[in-house]
Amino acid sequence: MHHPPSKSIRLLESVPNKVYRRLVVRYPYQTDRDYALSYRFAAQRLAKSFAGNNEDDLILLPFLALYRQAFELELKNLIRLLVHIRVAYVEGDTFELRQAISKKRFKDELGHNLHKLLNAASTHYSALALPEPFPREVARFIVMLHEADTTGTAFRYAGQLPDTQEYADFPDLAALLDQQYDDLAVIADYADGVYSAGPTLKEHDGEGY
Repeated sequence: MHHPPSKSIRLLESVPNKVYRRLVVRYPYQTDRDYALSYRFAAQRLAKSFAGNNEDDLILLPFLALYRQAFELELKNLIRLLVHIRVAYVEGDTFELRQAISKKRFKDELGHNLHKLLNAASTHYSALALPEPFPREVARFIVMLHEADTTGTAFRYAGQLPDTQEYADFPDLAALLDQQYDDLAVIADYADGVYSAGPTLKEHDGEGY
């Protein structure tokens, strides 16, 4: 496993903490899911600042950018989890499955494309033949989010969104994103729960069956 260099971040070290209640900590070796939860938490905190004033329009795009990043990382986490289940319980360690979660696959083929990430997650989910189908509403929502920002940068850089002016109920929007994120995140827990109740392929072979 490749670990990043251990050199500290000078930006954070330039403002050392002197009072405990002002302390903030960056933890090393956080996973994509940890990052996804952090982006989601930051979006929720931002949403709580909404007061129905004109200046609240300014939080919309940063809010959407945070949630989009959370969904992207959660999808990548789901893909890795589903592939690990396939390796451990269904097909074993194959070249194809190793490639499915390689850095090259995520960087060069899937990238920041939510539609491609959704398709990959759905494919691995289907391969597990789970009792419940992949949640249709989650898939539909991710497609809408992808349509809004196909590149992963439209909420961050000007000139990539439609030349139109939209209106939305912000609390309802925040609730929708919140619910759909929860519904996406629970897929990994559901799949893991179904398969972890039984033996892995290695355990099965060790029992002499």
